[in-house]
Amino acid sequence: MSDDRPTVAPEPRRNPDGTLTLTTLDAGEVRVACPPWCRYEHPYRTSRTRAEIAHKSEPQWALTAPTVFGEVGVGPVHISEHPYDPTGSAVLVVVETDTEEFAVGPADARRFAVAFRALADLIDQAADQVEAIRAGEDQ
Repeated sequence: MSDDRPTVAPEPRRNPDGTLTLTTLDAGEVRVACPPWCRYEHPYRTSRTRAEIAHKSEPQWALTAPTVFGEVGVGPVHISEHPYDPTGSAVLVVVETDTEEFAVGPADARRFAVAFRALADLIDQAADQVEAIRAGEDQ
């Protein structure tokens, strides 16, 4: 096998008590209990370190009312937990866009919500302006 190919981690082993055993590069086999909201997918393409073990909730999207393009998704947003993260920022809210992913704590998640509401207000204002312009054109 070529040295430039990643090492593929074995599939997690599900134990009789519901825990998972994950093989890591730095700590060997690590037994973890998934929180109830974890989607039970631990898709490691390469071997991970103990600090990189993560739990994720199902992603949630908000859908717009039907537009000419159909319903448009906003998000996804999900909860992510890194139980062995040495920085202490173990449980985060993850907000994704087309180009980036932001893992933030509750305060910053609320800032995102405020920003999305402000963006929604701007979209509503632009829609109002377009309606006013169209109303003037029709007269």
